[in-house]
Amino acid sequence: MCLMCGASFMSAQDNTPPPQDGPSVKTTVKIYKWAFSNAMSIPTGEGGVTSIKSSSEAEVTLWYKTGSDWKSIVASSGSMSKTIPYEGPQKMVFYSRADGADGTPKYKEACSMMIPLGADELFAMMFKRGSMIRFYPMNVSPTSLPKEKVAIINMTSHTIAIMASGVSQYLKSGTHAVVTPKRKDNFSVDLQIAKQTPNPKIKNQVQWKVVYQNSISTPDGKRCLVLIYDPSSQSSSNFSVQVLTL
Repeated sequence: MCLMCGASFMSAQDNTPPPQDGPSVKTTVKIYKWAFSNAMSIPTGEGGVTSIKSSSEAEVTLWYKTGSDWKSIVASSGSMSKTIPYEGPQKMVFYSRADGADGTPKYKEACSMMIPLGADELFAMMFKRGSMIRFYPMNVSPTSLPKEKVAIINMTSHTIAIMASGVSQYLKSGTHAVVTPKRKDNFSVDLQIAKQTPNPKIKNQVQWKVVYQNSISTPDGKRCLVLIYDPSSQSSSNFSVQVLTL
């Protein structure tokens, strides 16, 4: 299941993480930090397109605790982080770090992410806007997303319609579908994405309009993620698409 977790920067009095409730988890995590410059614009249906902006912060360093050890992760805009092991509470907390007056590192909680139970492998899309960081984590364990499959994830705040390899379905906000590519010369998925737009012929009515059409190829032994999102505003009808290979 695809979830959204977010937290603004909060102060902490010392460098000891607060106790966490809930079960302990053990997983590996890869984080992709979204960047405006790497997004693909999709027409709005009203004659405009999603605006492209430059990322004001190319790199973010976050700290987390796995077991009793502090580890750091660097998230660069438009790129995937290294794979990091994590063992601890289901609520994974990230911190910023600064040296105190005595040279001792001080940790301040920056954001958190709830890890789906049973996720041996986790992928997370990271959005940073000002002092707010949000994650969209998804279980990409081999049982949930086998190799040579394509996961289409609706990270927007709208219900969308997709047609993948000839099969159509609706995806509510925060849900995903796993698609098996059809073999041609290579594995590929013919994908169409439609959203609701105002009907120009009938007032106060909407119609479904195809706003994206492409063939998604899956390399041998790899898995693909098709991320559909609207990062500029939860009420925005503008969508962006990102295709990643794991």
